[in-house]
Amino acid sequence: MTYLVQLVIILILTKLGAHLSSILNFPSVIGELLVGIIAGPAVLHILVGTTFIQYFSEIGVIVLMFIAGLEGDLSLLMKYWKPALTVATLGVILPTVSAAMLCALVFNFAWTTSIFIGLVLSATSVSISVQVLKEMGRLNTKEGAIILGAAVADDIMCVILLGICVAFFGSAGSSDQPLWLMISTKLLFFILMFVLGKWFVPPFMSFFSKLKTSENEATGALILCFGFAAIAVSLGMSDVLGAYFAGIALSETSFQKNLALKIEPIGYAVFIPVFFVSIGLNISFKGLHSDIVFIVSLIIIAIIGKQLGGALGARLFHLTWSESNIVGAGMVSRGEMALVVANVALGAKLIDPNHYTAMIVVTVVTTIIAPLILKFFIQRATKQNKIVGNVINEVKV
Repeated sequence: MTYLVQLVIILILTKLGAHLSSILNFPSVIGELLVGIIAGPAVLHILVGTTFIQYFSEIGVIVLMFIAGLEGDLSLLMKYWKPALTVATLGVILPTVSAAMLCALVFNFAWTTSIFIGLVLSATSVSISVQVLKEMGRLNTKEGAIILGAAVADDIMCVILLGICVAFFGSAGSSDQPLWLMISTKLLFFILMFVLGKWFVPPFMSFFSKLKTSENEATGALILCFGFAAIAVSLGMSDVLGAYFAGIALSETSFQKNLALKIEPIGYAVFIPVFFVSIGLNISFKGLHSDIVFIVSLIIIAIIGKQLGGALGARLFHLTWSESNIVGAGMVSRGEMALVVANVALGAKLIDPNHYTAMIVVTVVTTIIAPLILKFFIQRATKQNKIVGNVINEVKV
């Protein structure tokens, strides 16, 4: 099968899969992921992993993380930075530590593998929660603002931890380097990202926007995306981390709105669907039944860790328990970021294919369950508010 036929099949099936997911009120990413599983070696064997798919998927995940940074709202984080940062921090620590300890102490995994499995569970995909909040009239509330702000902080923390873990534990890291040199290069990366983002990105984009050619701004943005990714790799960090910081830098410029309209079609039309399909192509159901206890345990930790961490974080800032539970439920959904972390961990040889499949199953299940949990807590809070309102009216009468 030629690479052109492969691309045609992938694009057709991913759009059909995403369409069916939308009809069933599931995130479109679930449909695209299932296409890779069903059409791949695990079931029908129509598609198999090739060098072409590998390169396209690598570009896809870089562009995906670039878009995530580009759409980041740092002003929202600053407005509710204390509760949002607390919610995000507890929502990262509780599932990560709990899962890592479970894997290392109960299932006897290596600590490096355990930490990465925990890190997969730390990621939040707020897009699903936003849709539920919109439908139920809770987006423009304190809970909605904290969820959105916490999602920004959660993404930043998750991507940074991902880059650091790959650099220190991944196969790309050099164990021959002295510890001080490894730490120095990582610090240099973050300093370089800040300096370039603040003082290089704006003038670079201004220069590119004045060139008399077509799609100047989009081209300039992609140059920064892949350039920052290349810098990250050269300093021993993950390429997705560099792309994310490039997006964050551009989100603070006047070009942000126009770039989002230009870059998203490029990513979501071709490269990103191939990335999600490639994840499914790596999945094998061999021996999965023997991991059922492991999978169920991680699903429980994934849900309770985020729910409890988010709720406790909100409660510390004097939200009611009803409001706090809504915040916690809004952080449960995984989705794209968890898939990115799992894929990077597999590429760095920090998890094997069997446990990679288990992590994909956990991600899919939690993503499906999350909207149901959020709706439950919103409905319960609405019911409680009505009861309180009726009691107050009766007292007035």
